[in-house]
Amino acid sequence: MKKITIILISLFILINTQTSSLATSYVMHTVNKGDTLWNISKDFNIDIDKLKNLNDDVENKLSPNKLIKIKPISNISIKVNNKLLNPDKRPYLENDRTFVPIRFIAEALNVDEIIWKSNSKTAILKKDDKIIKLPIGSKTARVNNTYIKLDSYINIYEGRTFVPVRFVSEIFDCMVGWNQINYTVLIDTTNDYNKDLYWLSRIVHAEASAEPFEGKLAVANVILNRKKSPDFPNTIKGVIFDTKYGYQYTPAYNGTIYNNPSSESVQAAKLALEGKNNISTCLYFLNPRKADSNWIIENKTFYKRISLHDFYK
Repeated sequence: MKKITIILISLFILINTQTSSLATSYVMHTVNKGDTLWNISKDFNIDIDKLKNLNDDVENKLSPNKLIKIKPISNISIKVNNKLLNPDKRPYLENDRTFVPIRFIAEALNVDEIIWKSNSKTAILKKDDKIIKLPIGSKTARVNNTYIKLDSYINIYEGRTFVPVRFVSEIFDCMVGWNQINYTVLIDTTNDYNKDLYWLSRIVHAEASAEPFEGKLAVANVILNRKKSPDFPNTIKGVIFDTKYGYQYTPAYNGTIYNNPSSESVQAAKLALEGKNNISTCLYFLNPRKADSNWIIENKTFYKRISLHDFYK
């Protein structure tokens, strides 16, 4: 009986050791001012002793901006163009966002340059015409001259700077998906249609979220008409971020272009890309009640009104 008990205890230890070694990704939480282990345990519905064990018996008094483990989860995998990559430190989840080491994702996306500014504790990524500044301990990133609010903090974990993989990848024009079944981030750097849909649906949402579907479709077609015109850039993204005569679209200036689009905005963008056009060759639209300038009204030909937007050729 004693021998059987010893075998069972040994088996239990072995199983738990193996389980622990497999579950090296974690759900994490960045400590806010005033946080204690007690209120964190209540917020995440986890036993306080488990929290202490996960975090090496951390004291109840916590330092702001410190990352603590909430619970182990399945290993998070990263695939770029369907190729499985292996970061030197395991990704983690915070607020349903996947964080990865900055150097890992920079190299995976062929970023031109990685810079560390020690005086401001800011990581900087440069690729083509994009510069992303990511200050440690902040929930605000800067893309060129636009400040963008993030869902979670940029942070240091296991000696590495960790950044939100979706945010960085999408800024550099990649498509990002998430496989919930096997905890895999899917990054596509090659699909031009998906890139066009990504940017077109976002400008539609940013400019026409409160408009009816016909208004959303019309905005999408203005962008596509400009892409076809010799007077404007020849890509959807180029049209949206065109600054030849100043910013053409406010969302490109204030950062709302990066907000997630509604399903209706996505559908309007898809139909426009498939060739459905409801505003002929119009190249301009505006809300006359809010416009800062009358240049379009005075110099272009009115075509039609859809809800709050007027469309011009």
